[in-house]
Amino acid sequence: MEAFSSRLVLLGLSAVAGTALADGSETLGAPSIPISTGSALVAAGVGLHEQPGTININVPEDAVVRQVLLYWHGTADGAAADTIGDDEVRITDGVTAPVQVEGLQIGLTPSTLGLYNYIAYRADITALGLVKAGSNAITVDELDFSAAVVDADNGAGLIVIYTDAAGALRQIDLRDGNDVAYIRSPAPLTDTVPQVFSFLPADYDRAAQLALFVTSVSDDGLRPTVVEFITDGPNGEVTQLNNQLGSFDGPEWDTLVASVSVPAGATSLSVEVQSRDLTNSGFTPASLRWVAVASVLDYVDTECGRMTGGGSVLTTDARVTRGFELHCDLRSPNNLQVNWVGHRFHLENLAAAVCEDTLVEQAPPRSAPFDTFRGVGTGRLNGAPGASIEFEFVDAGEPGSSDSASIMIRDASGALVLDAAGFIQSGNLQTHKDRACSK
Repeated sequence: MEAFSSRLVLLGLSAVAGTALADGSETLGAPSIPISTGSALVAAGVGLHEQPGTININVPEDAVVRQVLLYWHGTADGAAADTIGDDEVRITDGVTAPVQVEGLQIGLTPSTLGLYNYIAYRADITALGLVKAGSNAITVDELDFSAAVVDADNGAGLIVIYTDAAGALRQIDLRDGNDVAYIRSPAPLTDTVPQVFSFLPADYDRAAQLALFVTSVSDDGLRPTVVEFITDGPNGEVTQLNNQLGSFDGPEWDTLVASVSVPAGATSLSVEVQSRDLTNSGFTPASLRWVAVASVLDYVDTECGRMTGGGSVLTTDARVTRGFELHCDLRSPNNLQVNWVGHRFHLENLAAAVCEDTLVEQAPPRSAPFDTFRGVGTGRLNGAPGASIEFEFVDAGEPGSSDSASIMIRDASGALVLDAAGFIQSGNLQTHKDRACSK
């Protein structure tokens, strides 16, 4: 098995200072169809360079499905008279007969030289009844954008809005379309346009769940990206998730689901996908197309997850104190302490978390529907405030000898004081289902 995920955690956190700007004229927007109310949502996708492809998506067993949206994206020949790409795909749940689905074109962006057209489609497939509570495997094929373009069929994704057993309704917002960004392109294709979700303030900290579909980030080596979240208000902050895109659903599709802290007093959350290299890796930033972003405010999942455990990182003297506990939905408690020679870091605020089921092979028993916890937060370093931590913990199953960690800690000035990565020694990391999630 692989020791570490290919997207080694590289995240960043800083204080908010103003609003992110973009020079793009093409942008995501509010859908032209009604979006259902609901308690929460799930999202998943698949790359479609090879077809058929299967979208595996899990809806809580006690949920009621309210709306199912299917997206797909590809690259058409810009020199051809027909620029619609492919507005039809075929889908099945493996039980019922395959169904042809016609989609609405929700965005088209020509390339800078006019050689290609990048096109996104959306279809509401709720009435087909293919996606139900529980585990779903939806097969997609017959996507054919262009015979003249190599690997023209980028992929497809599902967003499912559902109501939980309690029937709770929360604020759900959705933006979709086609927004292209590549840092070396001329304007307006350098940047995407930030999407801002507005809401009423609260006198307590909340969490938002964000689900994003992004295509065309190459799987051929690291192509840096940034997903940036900005909250306003007296405690507003900027949270940056670096290099979390890279054809992880298969070439060339990414589904990113993240929980983001919304501090007390905030009235907006801005989201932007960027073609940037904030880690100074030296690699060329990705060329990408942003298709959709959905937001659920004050997100509480009926089967949210947590990670516990501890141990030493084999390649250094760093030790993750036993008894740490971290929640995917950011709810309290989130306890993490890291000790190494002459230093101690104590987490005070978990600002963002990404929990995913990766390609890591887990030995039984498998205790949760995810194996990898990536997070970013702030805390105290040797008792002084203003330090930050970026980490990735991987539960590779029992007995824990293959569990791994990556930890980067910076002091209040931004200087790197710990960069530890390796297998966990004298300890164990464990993921858990968590049905006790409540504010």
